[in-house]
Amino acid sequence: MAKLAVFGENLTYALGGAEKSTYLLARQLAELPGVELIPVSGVSDSYDRTCERYPYESLVEIPVRQLRFRLPFLQFALNSYAVAEYFRQSDADLLLANAQAAPMAVNAFDGPSVYFIHDEVSLNIYRGYAPSLAKKIRFGARFVIDLPFMACYRAENTKAMRKVKLVVANSEYIARRATERLGITPVVVSPQIDVEALARTDLPPAGERPKIMMVGDAPVKGVGTFREIARAMPDHEFLQVGSSFIDRTEGNLTLRGFAPDPVEYYRQSKLVLLPSTWEEGFGMVSVEAGAMGIPVLVSDRGGLPETVPSRDYVIEDYLNPGAWVGRIRDVLRDSGRHSTPFREHALGFDMRKQTANLIEEIHKATDIRLR
Repeated sequence: MAKLAVFGENLTYALGGAEKSTYLLARQLAELPGVELIPVSGVSDSYDRTCERYPYESLVEIPVRQLRFRLPFLQFALNSYAVAEYFRQSDADLLLANAQAAPMAVNAFDGPSVYFIHDEVSLNIYRGYAPSLAKKIRFGARFVIDLPFMACYRAENTKAMRKVKLVVANSEYIARRATERLGITPVVVSPQIDVEALARTDLPPAGERPKIMMVGDAPVKGVGTFREIARAMPDHEFLQVGSSFIDRTEGNLTLRGFAPDPVEYYRQSKLVLLPSTWEEGFGMVSVEAGAMGIPVLVSDRGGLPETVPSRDYVIEDYLNPGAWVGRIRDVLRDSGRHSTPFREHALGFDMRKQTANLIEEIHKATDIRLR
């Protein structure tokens, strides 16, 4: 039986897409008869509140520090010793390590590792996308403080990339950038989404779903653009979902906090927008919505275009609200014909297909069979 360690510094964080994807992958691997799964995470004060949603068995907690201010590379340096100390003593046969915390574990582990990358930080890129001058200044100050620790992280990250048996990217975009910047060739395994279950969701008819929705409350998610679109289309209802929101309505825009079951919001939506301004690694929301037959429009950024059926649903002039408004009206004029291509496209991302692909790639890279 293969003993498999799955590590993420914030494995139990409830709302992160990477954490949700890692949990769904771990759940599938734990069901394999030849696998003993060991989930390893930093200590999370929120786990007591999220364990019903992400019920890991035999969770190993490593004491790590969570800084109040966003200094990711200082936090990496502060936590490296505790993580490395655990993995130097680990007797696992294989390590699956996720995202920014991965180098801590990979470089200490004496065995084959798989490194999951999903954003620009994984590629040794760290930049700000904040639109306002005040936020740019705050980012610049944090950048200067974090700079010496960033150099350490980049060195450790590059070392880990060279050491691992397999690097897994969450999109063709991230894989291509990894090859360009780091000279490595990752395999592509999309984030874990239960497309088959979502496709069975019984939504109300499109005529009974009045909302045009986006998910996210950070400026890089395109909040400003979304609100400009809402103002330009007073004849339509808009819904924005974000973790920081208090439920309220502003004209034709409704704001809601995250729900335990996000399908609650998809049931209200006839169209979903992802107007991101940063280089998104992937777009889980667009695949989730597409699986239920809800059409989606995305910015021409990062891996987002991979998550929709064709360029017809990609907004190249993504900072221009007018470009969105025109395309929205085009899609809504004949919304019924878009459901089938979105469902068919989403099926290719189903987690069972992605996990089977990962298992095969692990076997080729490490000669370890997980089936």
